Amino acid sequence: MDYKYFVDCVKMPCCVMSVDKLPDGGCGDIRIVCANKSYKEMMGPAYYDNMIYYELVPKDNKFEDFVFRAAVQGQRMHAYVETKALEAWTDQTLIPLQSDDPGKGYCQFIFEFTKTPEAQRMADISMDVAETVIKSCIRLMNTEDFRQSVGGVLEDILSFSEADGCRIMLADHDNRDAIIFAERNREGAWPMRTEEDLITYDLMLTWEKMIGVSNAVIIKDEHDMAEIEEINPIWTATLREAKIRDLVLIPLRRNKAIIGYLYVANFNEDKIVEIKELIELLSFFLGSEIANYMLMRKLEQMGLVDSLTGLNNRHAMTQRVNEIKGGAVLPQFGIISIDLNGLKQVNDAEGHDAGDELLRRSTELLREVFESRDIFRLGGDEFAVVMKNVSKDIFRNKIAALRQKVDESDGISFAIGDYWSDGETDLITAFRNADKAMYDDKNNYYKLNPDKKR
Repeated sequence: MDYKYFVDCVKMPCCVMSVDKLPDGGCGDIRIVCANKSYKEMMGPAYYDNMIYYELVPKDNKFEDFVFRAAVQGQRMHAYVETKALEAWTDQTLIPLQSDDPGKGYCQFIFEFTKTPEAQRMADISMDVAETVIKSCIRLMNTEDFRQSVGGVLEDILSFSEADGCRIMLADHDNRDAIIFAERNREGAWPMRTEEDLITYDLMLTWEKMIGVSNAVIIKDEHDMAEIEEINPIWTATLREAKIRDLVLIPLRRNKAIIGYLYVANFNEDKIVEIKELIELLSFFLGSEIANYMLMRKLEQMGLVDSLTGLNNRHAMTQRVNEIKGGAVLPQFGIISIDLNGLKQVNDAEGHDAGDELLRRSTELLREVFESRDIFRLGGDEFAVVMKNVSKDIFRNKIAALRQKVDESDGISFAIGDYWSDGETDLITAFRNADKAMYDDKNNYYKLNPDKKR
């Protein structure tokens, strides 16, 4: 059959592709049989008729699946996807064609580029996918508990795809950590998480290379798993250990940077096209919303953290005090007022860099005794510890441990005052009593060390 007619009658870039049918029903060689003028101009001089497609563009198992479904299974395929290598979005349509060769299938491939995602093109999706996308986007508008809202989106994906599980993982590049941001598993299905989770930060870094220009990794059968195994044997081993038989993995991006990944595992393979379409669209919205959420959390944390020591600051202590006062009755609590002796002398004699180092060493000493959430730097040489729901004996033992650490330290001296309440004393009085005890301790220090008095 002369397929040249099917390309020359199309104005947009168009080609006819052939697929060799394997005896086991699988996909053999995929070739570009012929192309129109627009397609040839787009692809450049490397093109020639009847070439293997990956001689011209990178090999892509997701694209191969689309071509196979159109050419061999007779399905009309459409996708509107981000093409990372071209920094563009590609609107693709594959139309099945009649074949006069029982060993081959044919389809017409038409595409068009847009530099940015266009809502109208995104809307050209199945009603089931559109309904799920709209429902999920409405969930994301719930700002009261964003992470719970994202969990609801994963529940929508789980239901639509009939999957065993889905998960969002974020890459914390500063701490080289892989963070499970949200996940949902079907009741009775295998757990996606083991006691020691299989996915590490270093493993996540390998995914970007695997995605390449296709913007997705799709594993739908053992043939795909074997191909992935050749490229990334370590990841494949974790997939097999977790009993994952098929998977769609798509990156979450903020602008061009990958912030994490969304993946769905062990789904209904008959819905692979719709599942890919669904999570590809949702990843576009999730990437933006999660990045904004993480940015706001980081800004909030920066507003509550002392930049030099990394301890909670005075604003954070106000939140802790309000948290203690917020209950119907006051719990047992302990207040420790701490002043770093000799900081001014170190600053004057050795410089502020030496003073900053003394503050950092003092911070580490405090962290050896108390939980970080309970320690606050109020400014200058002033610190405080606020412990909630603590018994008197534990509180006293902590103070004794602090004094012992100070005695064993090299050049660190604290003036310490404390007050423990069984809930009968208000917080203002408790802070006042702890401060008074700290100043008494500081005065004793200066009596013993008059040369260090300010």
